[in-house]
Amino acid sequence: MQTLLVRRNQDLLQNLDQLLTLLVDAKIPPELELFRDKLVARCKKLRQDVTHNLSYLSLGEKSILKDILSATTQTVQEVHLISSRLATPVLRTTPADRLCLITIEWLHGSNPETAPYPAAFVNSSPAIWPFHDRAPAPIYFFPNLEQHGLLYQSLLFHEFGHFLYRCHEPEMDALVCDLQYSINDLLMPASQRNDRYSEYVTNQRQDIAYTWYAWVQELFCDSVGFHIGGPSFINAFSKYLGMRDQSQYFRPLKYLVGSSHPVTWLRVHFLARRAEDAGYYDLANHIEDEWHSIADLLGLTEDYYGFYDESLDKVINQTIEDMLIEAGPRQCTDHEVSARGWSPKSDSLVQLFNWAWQVYSSSPDQYFSWESKQVERLLSIKSPLPT
Repeated sequence: MQTLLVRRNQDLLQNLDQLLTLLVDAKIPPELELFRDKLVARCKKLRQDVTHNLSYLSLGEKSILKDILSATTQTVQEVHLISSRLATPVLRTTPADRLCLITIEWLHGSNPETAPYPAAFVNSSPAIWPFHDRAPAPIYFFPNLEQHGLLYQSLLFHEFGHFLYRCHEPEMDALVCDLQYSINDLLMPASQRNDRYSEYVTNQRQDIAYTWYAWVQELFCDSVGFHIGGPSFINAFSKYLGMRDQSQYFRPLKYLVGSSHPVTWLRVHFLARRAEDAGYYDLANHIEDEWHSIADLLGLTEDYYGFYDESLDKVINQTIEDMLIEAGPRQCTDHEVSARGWSPKSDSLVQLFNWAWQVYSSSPDQYFSWESKQVERLLSIKSPLPT
C-alpha cells in the first residue's frame, strides 16, 4: 500500500505541475484573470498537500496509511474536477469570450452577495454550475453563436438567478417548502374517499407538490431575468425558445412528473403576466400572441394534467415575490427600457441590451452592422461598467 500511495502522489505532483503550466501560459482576456489566479492558488495548495503526503510516507509508519489514503483520494478527486471542468474556461478561451465575461462580471458586481466571485463560462446551452465548495466561482454555460451578440446576453440573467438562489439556499428552500405545502392543500379535495381512487389522487397530489420544488425555482430565475433585464430578457427568452420543438408547448403526463423545468409555454404565461404588472402591456400581448399562433399551427392545446391551474397563481406569485425580496437582484429602471442610446461611462448593460432589441425590432436589416459597432464600443472600455 505504501508503494502504491507513493506512486499515486508522485503522479499527482506531475499532474499538478502540468495543470499549473497550462493555466499560467494560457492567453486569456483580462476578465478571466481573477478566476485563473484563484485556480492557480488552489493548484499550488494541492501541490503542497501532496508534498506533505510524500514526506509522511517517507517515515514508513503503517499507522498513518489510512489517513494518507483518504487525503490522496480527496486530492485525486479535486485534480480531476479541475482538469475536467474548472480549468476549461481558462484553457479553452478565445478573445471573443470577452462579451459574455463582461456581462457576467457586471452581473456579479450588481449584488453584494455575488460581487467577490470572478466571471467564467464555457460553451454549451444556457445553464450554470452555481457553486461547489472547491470551485473559485460559478461556471456559466452559453451557446457559441449567441455569445457574439447583444440580443441574447440577457439570458445570462436567468442563470444568475440560480446563483442567487444558492447564495440564499436555506431561506429559499424554506419558501419553496411552504409553497409545496400550500399547493398540496389547494389540491386537496373537499371530501376524501377511502378507496383505491383516493389513494391514486393522493399520490398524484404528492407528485405535483414534489415537482413544483424545481418548477418554482425556474419561475423565480425567469423573474430574476425580467427583474434585471426588463423587456430585453422576455424578448431573448421568447425568441430563443419559441421555435424549438413541440415539447416547449406540451409534454405528456409521464414527462411532467419530477421534471426539472415547467413547460416553456407556462413560463411564458408567468413572464407575460409579470410584464403586464410592470406596465408593458403591448410586449405581454405580443409574446402571448406569438406563442398562441405557433401552438395553433401545430394543433396543440394547453394541458398540464393538473400540475398547474389558475387556482395556484396567487400562492406561486407570492412565493416568487418573497424569493425576489430575499435574493435582492437589481431592478431594471424605466430609463433603461425607454432610452435610445447608451453611454459606457454612465449607462448600464441593461440599457444597451434593451436598446439592441429596439433597434432589432425597428430596423432588422441594419441591426447586425449596428450591433458590431456597439460591441466594439463595449469591448474598448477599460474601467468597470456602471451597475
